[in-house]
Amino acid sequence: MLEVFRRHSRSTLIYVLFGMLIAVFVLTFNTTSKMTGADAVESEVMAEVAGVTIDGASLNLAMLLSSDPPPPSQNKFEALQAENMYERFRLRYAGGNPEAAALLPHVGKPSAIKAEKVMAELIEGVLVAQDAKQRGLSVADVELAKRVVALQRVFGQELTDENGNFDPKKYDQFVRYRLGTSKASLEEFLRREILRDKMAQIVTQGILIAPQEVDALFAADNQRTRLELLTLDAVTVAKAISVTTAEADAWSAGNADAIATEYAAQASKYKVPDKYNIRAILVAAPNADDETDEAKKKDAVDQRAAKRGAAEAIKADMDKAWSGEIKLDPVAPKSDDPDKPAVAVGEPKTATEVTGDERAQRLLQHFSKIAGDKTDDNMYKDSGGKYVDDYDAEKLDRQPFGPAVKTAVLGGKEMELIGPVQGKKGWWVLVIEKKLPGKETPLADARVEIAQGLLQKERGERELDNIVKAVQLAAQATPTTPLAEVVKSWCKKRGLPEDTLSVMETPPLGKSPMEALQDLSALFGMPPKSDDPDSIPMVGKHPEMAKAAAQLTVASPIAAQIFLSEDKKTRHLVRLANNKPTDEKADAKLKETLAKTLQGLRRQEAYRAYAIKLIEDATKASRVKKAEAFTLKVTEEKAKLADQAKRADLDKPKAEGGEPGMPMLQGGPPGGIKLNIGGKPVEVNMGQPQPAPAAAPAAAPAAAPAAPSEPAKQPAPEGGKATPEAAKPAPAGDAPAK
Repeated sequence: MLEVFRRHSRSTLIYVLFGMLIAVFVLTFNTTSKMTGADAVESEVMAEVAGVTIDGASLNLAMLLSSDPPPPSQNKFEALQAENMYERFRLRYAGGNPEAAALLPHVGKPSAIKAEKVMAELIEGVLVAQDAKQRGLSVADVELAKRVVALQRVFGQELTDENGNFDPKKYDQFVRYRLGTSKASLEEFLRREILRDKMAQIVTQGILIAPQEVDALFAADNQRTRLELLTLDAVTVAKAISVTTAEADAWSAGNADAIATEYAAQASKYKVPDKYNIRAILVAAPNADDETDEAKKKDAVDQRAAKRGAAEAIKADMDKAWSGEIKLDPVAPKSDDPDKPAVAVGEPKTATEVTGDERAQRLLQHFSKIAGDKTDDNMYKDSGGKYVDDYDAEKLDRQPFGPAVKTAVLGGKEMELIGPVQGKKGWWVLVIEKKLPGKETPLADARVEIAQGLLQKERGERELDNIVKAVQLAAQATPTTPLAEVVKSWCKKRGLPEDTLSVMETPPLGKSPMEALQDLSALFGMPPKSDDPDSIPMVGKHPEMAKAAAQLTVASPIAAQIFLSEDKKTRHLVRLANNKPTDEKADAKLKETLAKTLQGLRRQEAYRAYAIKLIEDATKASRVKKAEAFTLKVTEEKAKLADQAKRADLDKPKAEGGEPGMPMLQGGPPGGIKLNIGGKPVEVNMGQPQPAPAAAPAAAPAAAPAAPSEPAKQPAPEGGKATPEAAKPAPAGDAPAK
């Protein structure tokens, strides 16, 4: 049978045969013997669920196939990304359908303790799979084989030899050492997951959304009030005030201390450090400092030493590209049309056959391809290891890199390979794509510029009300003209650039019909959301402005008042926004998105109700029992998380702000998801990564003129041995590894 596979494995026409042969291989050559030593599976019972034992090895495998919660040390952007992946998917790396992975059994925000979240999902998987069996569902060998192949692709693991033939030894090593389990355990786990996904599809597939419902929601959303908003304070108005160099020079003579203070406050502008644009591959490894148990410390040290070899192998392969030993594919030019990507033109060439920018681009493309397969930093896996920010020395010194990486990068050159370098998370292999030289402007050279800014601000404080009133009078003189056009014209008449002052359009006021019809709060164990009629998007709570906005009409679109902020430093000029012209093509796309969103929300609600009922019934019947070993594991994870939080607080630079404290372990609303409906951003709390629309009050009668008003004194709203990060794969649904 394997010989047949070898003869045909290079042909894409027999891909299905490949799947069936893998299935036969899994069933025929299963290895069920226990492993011993550092890689032995943990057989300690963690839970008993309806006659199925979940042991330590099963829990560790599931944790490996799940997203990690954001560690306390991550910056806000990375933490938000990690939180989204952690909260909105179950077993994200198990090779299943992403839509099924987004159907969750949780009520409320899942526990930040990964073992608790994963155990809940394992319990759900067992119970749903058993229900599926009782209803006559089963898993064919070819379905199992396809899931194995999908899992292999998710991890970017090659299971073929150098001739392109299937290699049973590689497959065995992948299961044993990458997944930390046996073939029998993996097969049992995947069969349950396939049954679970089938049942989830059956439960949710009949949920459809009527076109009339979408049309009604869309129409109601388009009727919501939008405002044009001109917001001015002394700083923004200062741009509209001219100060000559001579005036600034004369003013600076008597204000040296103020200039020195402002110079220090603008250090990021006048003292710009060198910055580095980098791409990096992380080979993750446990950190002994995170462990309190001596045996685990030693195990972490041993694992980190072993992972260095993997990092060195990646670096050695990269060196071959840099030295010209392998050919590099041409790079496609950038395309202005995202739906029509450009095609690369040219032949593969070595790095020694090309020069300059072409050489750099080919090498960087090669690096990113390897990084997409190999890096364990999941936040940047999809970007091929290209980090979003430009890093200066201070930023390199912090997570995810650290002091050793900082030293290596500061001593490196553009397009130089660096590493392996040890960091807190593991071993790094990096390339400096570009160095951005810093620049320091002495105080003496910046003196006049700073004086101009301070003098403009000083005069702006005196002229603020006069400028706002002048713009209001210009707007009232031509009430049918959009406020944005009025402001541009006002600036132009005074010899200023048209964008000196800018007008913003607010999102629609009030709650959307979507939220009104399907308030998701109940799904998360929270009280229903209330609609605050005094809240203005982009402003916050402002009862006077809200009252005036409700009275604006097409005939009388400009508010008579000039509204003050609570601290009385900011002025707001308000106009009812004109209706946008109809764009049938854009509206059709928005309706399609709205229908998919609503369908996704209702499918999630239906599956959650089904799964929770199964879990509740099984629990009441004492068919779900968690063992003491699991309780100890959770306690250990909580202690580790608490320790990480303390360290993160100690390491956190003052510039980042924030009070030291423990992370929330459980409870609270999930993060919001934004969707543009009718061209306006809307946010909905939900447990599934699909957006949801918005809508609310209609416009009301005209307002009477009034003096500048200020708002009420209220704030403005607005695990285990098989779980090292080194084994973390790419998300399910990503492109297969080449």
